[in-house]
Amino acid sequence: MKNLQERTQLNSTSIKNWVGKKVEEKTNTELKVLFEEEMEKSSSDFIINEIKRLNPKVRIKTDSDRWLIFSSVNIEDLILPEWFYFNQKNWITNKHTTKSGIYGSVQVYPIEYYDPNLI
Repeated sequence: MKNLQERTQLNSTSIKNWVGKKVEEKTNTELKVLFEEEMEKSSSDFIINEIKRLNPKVRIKTDSDRWLIFSSVNIEDLILPEWFYFNQKNWITNKHTTKSGIYGSVQVYPIEYYDPNLI
């Protein structure tokens, strides 16, 4: 029969291993959730739907691939989803604001350029 110190040591090691596995599982789960959230928020569908939701009075059209936005207002006047910004090339993106490095972007043009026959 093991003495109390040996049993305590064994239990302590077992607990340490168990806790280590739980921390690893939780970390992996959290990373997976972060990855999935950022993938979703970086999709062009998410970006376009959010822009439409935040700008209900703005006429917005998209191309069939949903990477181009045609807006009835200037890009500077659009309300963008949180963490998104636009750059000098007229792209709305979250490139430098993600935790995982996964980012999305859509390009914006004036609504006058929209032609459903060409897109």
